[in-house]
Amino acid sequence: MPLCPQHTSQQVKEAHSRLGRSLVKIQKARHDSTVESENLKSMFQTWEQKWMHRRELIASRIQTIEAQLKELGESDLPLPQFTIFDDPGE
Repeated sequence: MPLCPQHTSQQVKEAHSRLGRSLVKIQKARHDSTVESENLKSMFQTWEQKWMHRRELIASRIQTIEAQLKELGESDLPLPQFTIFDDPGE
């Protein structure tokens, strides 16, 4: 009596092909996950660079406004009154 069961070559091929398909699926899922992770990193870096630039623009505008207000405060002109309007659509 043999220690290992006897398999036909067809059964062995089917087992190998199922294993191969499973390995291909795992490899593809891993690759897709890596690509998605890299895409998310690049998207975050792009967003970060965009907002870093906008942050600098906002800071520059605030400095300009503060300088203009300081000049107005030193002059004899009355200080402007500011009103904030809210857009109900936003």
